[in-house]
Amino acid sequence: MAAALAVFGEQGYHESTVRDVCRHAELTSRYFYESFESMEALFEAVYVRVSSELLAQTMAVLQRTPLMPEQLAEAALRTFLEFIREDPRRARVMLIDAFTVGPGIQRISAASSSDFASVISNFIEMLFPDLHKVGLNPVLIGNGLVGSNVRLATMWVEEKCATPLEDMLRNMLAIFTASTEHARRLMAQLPDAASPPAAA
Repeated sequence: MAAALAVFGEQGYHESTVRDVCRHAELTSRYFYESFESMEALFEAVYVRVSSELLAQTMAVLQRTPLMPEQLAEAALRTFLEFIREDPRRARVMLIDAFTVGPGIQRISAASSSDFASVISNFIEMLFPDLHKVGLNPVLIGNGLVGSNVRLATMWVEEKCATPLEDMLRNMLAIFTASTEHARRLMAQLPDAASPPAAA
């Protein structure tokens, strides 16, 4: 798995072969086929491992963060960006090649995005329990925010993370802040509205 991440991350999935992975792992191809039926299956396994690592790191950070919308968003986004910058091979697997390998990984990628969207929507429901009263759907908002994150992060990876991390964070956070402020304004218009979560 470590060899596959190195090979995929450096060469890209479409330029990689079983021989490349086995050479990097210092194993013969027999060992490869004892564990994986194809390169696509290996890529899927690497993707799941990397995505799971990111989700675990994100959840650990969120558990230590005060329940304030802006602080939670900043903590999660910073974790995402640092995860990419620390090891660009992860970024190539998650954000570049995952969309071109095949239908299997596309399903896995969609499920992974759904997991992150669920984390966001659960926090939205916790912080804004009456949001449905103003016609806003936490699930749709969560998925929309994940989509914007993925697009901006992909652009960042394609430019080899040339934009400073803090600049990326500021602009990605602006989308979350705009959503939060819109929700607060709508909630404030409700009869007998309780005070929504204050800005950090």
